[in-house]
Amino acid sequence: MLDACRRVGAELLVDAYHALDVVPFSLRRDRLLEACVVGGGYKYCQLGEGNCFLRIPAGCTLRPVITGWFSEFASLGTGDPSGPVTYGPGAARFAGATYDPTSHYRAARAFDFFEEQGLTSALLRQVSQHQVGLLAERFDALDADPRVITRDHTLNPSERGGFLALQSPRAAELYRGLRARGVLTDYRADVLRLGPAPYLSDHQLRMAMDALGSVIKDRPAT
Repeated sequence: MLDACRRVGAELLVDAYHALDVVPFSLRRDRLLEACVVGGGYKYCQLGEGNCFLRIPAGCTLRPVITGWFSEFASLGTGDPSGPVTYGPGAARFAGATYDPTSHYRAARAFDFFEEQGLTSALLRQVSQHQVGLLAERFDALDADPRVITRDHTLNPSERGGFLALQSPRAAELYRGLRARGVLTDYRADVLRLGPAPYLSDHQLRMAMDALGSVIKDRPAT
């Protein structure tokens, strides 16, 4: 992909949001050292709201069309105060205006906790694949009417992310039924999503899928 971008003079931007701490990746191994990478720690890194990043490759000269005064820190007191806002050096070019840094303090503590508990990317991937695999296995055991709900059986375990996605024309209804039983999920259009986390036990995951079975039986296909 990077080679294709080079051929046409385009920059490669990789969105790693749904990979961080659930699907390991390497800039060097995956030949992404010359790519821009964006991501956030809200979903799998437990960093709280508003904690995102932009990684730019060495030698990158791109800059945003509009910047904020945080980008101007490096030149404060040295430039013409009546002139336009200037761009800072390096990654500072992409800094915006005033923001709430609270999530950075949470992020620092969260990463310390991950390190203290030995929650490496490899271990978290192993846990995630086990949990999503268990949910898929329990779902299949429900033998649900595919007109009501089904899943994609063509994906290999290594191709799964951090969610078990189930397709149903009644996704919203199933979501509400599960919520009433104390099982928190989410849905997007006709896709019901179950996102397990490392702090959930296998017993809890089995109970969640049993609850789904109960919701389906309460409202069979018509």
